[in-house]
Amino acid sequence: MRAEIEQVVEGIRKRYEEPLSLCDLGEMARLTPFHMARLFREQTGLPPARFLTAVRLEEAKRRLLRTDVSIADISLGVGYASIGSFTTRFTKTFGVSPGQYRRMTQLGPDAVEFAGGSADASYAYGAIQGRLRRDDGLDHASVFVAAFHAASAGDRPARCYRVGRSSDLWTIPYVPEGRWFIEAVSLTSAQGGGCVVAGSVGPVFVTPGAVVRVDVALEPYRRVRVADSERCPLAFSLPDLYAS
Repeated sequence: MRAEIEQVVEGIRKRYEEPLSLCDLGEMARLTPFHMARLFREQTGLPPARFLTAVRLEEAKRRLLRTDVSIADISLGVGYASIGSFTTRFTKTFGVSPGQYRRMTQLGPDAVEFAGGSADASYAYGAIQGRLRRDDGLDHASVFVAAFHAASAGDRPARCYRVGRSSDLWTIPYVPEGRWFIEAVSLTSAQGGGCVVAGSVGPVFVTPGAVVRVDVALEPYRRVRVADSERCPLAFSLPDLYAS
């Protein structure tokens, strides 16, 4: 990633709670707002404003799961002036309200976000387990794996997991019964927008109490039909979008 855009990414991570404007972000890169916005999208796959929203929502998720701070205070703490705007954006992005998301802690530390609201709670769970294959020599690199329900592929991921090393056996727990697509994304040795590899398999059918096993081959992401094309090029600069 270009040094100027790395500065903007780092600036957003450090100052996400502030009302950052396009001019503010341009100053971080010492570029005009227009030039910065164009380069930012080329390098990350998203406009700066959407990247800022993603950072804010990921921090909100962390606070909801790991603290007892009220939802209203979390909303203010991640840069939203209105709890209504925060709740609407959070629900649209993750499929559940902030309050529902917080109640997921009842499922334990391995549970990740629901994609269908509280109706998921009535499902019996299975799991998806797999290994990754890549030919770029980066078996030590981490990979972000997501499961998408077949009925809503192309929408938000329902289950996510971070794999420490590409060679590791991984498992996505708490997967509801049904048909699922599996998607994975990782860094590779190329530069710029080509520095991401991805893989996709499915659909696979998950049944209660069963572990479905899959193999996923990682290739340059532009060759792969993925369920979330925007998330792939962004994952290397904001890994929490795939982390559990």
